[in-house]
Amino acid sequence: MQSRTLLNIVLLLFVLALAGYLYFDKQNEKPGSTSAKLTQLEAEQVTRIRVRHNQRDIELEKTGDTWHMLHPINIEANAFRIDTLLNMLDTASHAAYSTSTLELEKYGLSEPATSVTFNDKTVYFGIANPINDYRYVRIGDTVHLIDDHFYPLLSSQTGTLVARELLGSDADIEKLELPTHTLHRDTTGRWHSDRMLGADVINETLYHWNRGQAFGVHNYMPRESLENIRVYLAGNPEPVQLVVTDTDPWLIIARPDLEIEYHFNLEFYDRLLNPGALSGAVREKGE
Repeated sequence: MQSRTLLNIVLLLFVLALAGYLYFDKQNEKPGSTSAKLTQLEAEQVTRIRVRHNQRDIELEKTGDTWHMLHPINIEANAFRIDTLLNMLDTASHAAYSTSTLELEKYGLSEPATSVTFNDKTVYFGIANPINDYRYVRIGDTVHLIDDHFYPLLSSQTGTLVARELLGSDADIEKLELPTHTLHRDTTGRWHSDRMLGADVINETLYHWNRGQAFGVHNYMPRESLENIRVYLAGNPEPVQLVVTDTDPWLIIARPDLEIEYHFNLEFYDRLLNPGALSGAVREKGE
């Protein structure tokens, strides 16, 4: 009997504490702010994005319709992930509070380690609310509660925001030096292979180099170099240097100069690096 009474008291205290917490949130909420848009900035207006997390800075810029990462590396950005960031602009603000009514350190917002800036508007990220799993964020002198969809992207590694293609969308390949093949384009625009590959196989290989996407881009992890690849692009005498660093359980192609690596499903080994293997189309010269 005493145990049941004690349990009831504990439950009552929990309910009272929860009610007090919710009452406090409600008293500080700005009237009419529930489910309002987080900002009035439109995605189409944004041309610059800066992401800060701990000691890491990422700078992105839009040129035409394409987003590029300027820092810490210069490379095309992942359009889908950038769109996800831009969705933050009109995500719902489930509640809003004046900073003057809050102790910001309790919400992780006195010295926030994570922020994203769209043009000149900065969103600072605090802790997640333990009751509803919304995230506290601050814009200017207002703290908002929003769905916690964005913090994992902001706090992930740099490669998450890099385009998943090995080469940029505007890359113009002139020569591929693969582990066992060399493909090159002559001055008339015609492609040739040192192993007498047919035009269909060459075109398929080029398609995968231009369009094939890794399932993930990660920060570079030094490993033993298994194979080397050189890609010559139009207008650039220096090749893009790539290194195969793993083939089990998936294919990893690294760019040590940019300190990133691309992870592909293993079938991409033949698609990218061994043209003609799947169709048995490889013929030695003179055959």
